[in-house]
Amino acid sequence: MRSISFYGSTALFILVISVSLSYSQESLFPQIPGWKITQDDPVYNANNLWDIIDGAADLYLEYAFIDLHIARYISADSIEVKVELYKHASDVDAFGMYSQERDTVYNFIQLGVQGYLQQGVLNFLTGSYYIKMSTYQTGSKAQGAMLTIGRMLVEHLKQNNVMPKLFQVFPAEGKLSKTEQYIAHNFLGYSFLNSTYVVTYKDSSAFKVFVIESTTSEKTNAMLAKYFNAVPKEAVTKFAPDKYQIRDPHNGVIELQVVNRYVCGVINCPDGKIWDWYLKEVTTSLSRTFK
Repeated sequence: MRSISFYGSTALFILVISVSLSYSQESLFPQIPGWKITQDDPVYNANNLWDIIDGAADLYLEYAFIDLHIARYISADSIEVKVELYKHASDVDAFGMYSQERDTVYNFIQLGVQGYLQQGVLNFLTGSYYIKMSTYQTGSKAQGAMLTIGRMLVEHLKQNNVMPKLFQVFPAEGKLSKTEQYIAHNFLGYSFLNSTYVVTYKDSSAFKVFVIESTTSEKTNAMLAKYFNAVPKEAVTKFAPDKYQIRDPHNGVIELQVVNRYVCGVINCPDGKIWDWYLKEVTTSLSRTFK
């Protein structure tokens, strides 16, 4: 009797879990009056993402990709919109992937954290979801349909719609619009430089400001040691206990300063006063805002 009860309870538990998962998958996409929704595509994950985006799958996996759900919305007058929901492990990872595919010349709109609308394409970010929408139809009606569905998705998914917090430490002066990037791995081509926030600035010429985040100051110091060993010894100049200049043979002149578990830097800024000002602004803000 106990055995029957155990197996019966187990079967019921599996059934509940299955129904819950099915509901969760379907509930990612809101029902919209006047639109039919279909979900015939499989759910893609880290094991089969290559089946749908073979050339870009590796890059998505670098940004802690979890899964991809696809749906198609079809209106009564036959406008069809494909929606792809790329789920990442964190808001920062989703932003990072979005920032790798975004271009500063796109037509940006205020949707979720950030998005852009091109002919037949609407891509945007909301929390840990990077969402891609597309339609083969042209004209304002099709473009408007994507916007309507996009707004419904933002409302339905109930995510945080703010930029990653660490971008707050970058000064506004001289910043080029929509150049924020998060690089998860291999910053500047080095396997040990990871979790990097980058913004492009311009004075007389363009240059980049970055912050590398580590979990502890010990890991920050270990990372720096690897970097110093990766360039010629004479390429490293120490200005202060926490401040360096690196004449990187592959990336140019880089000014570095360490703040707790962060490494701040300026790449290829020709004016010493300017790079010093940016380093001071970023490090001061970091010290005040983050530990």
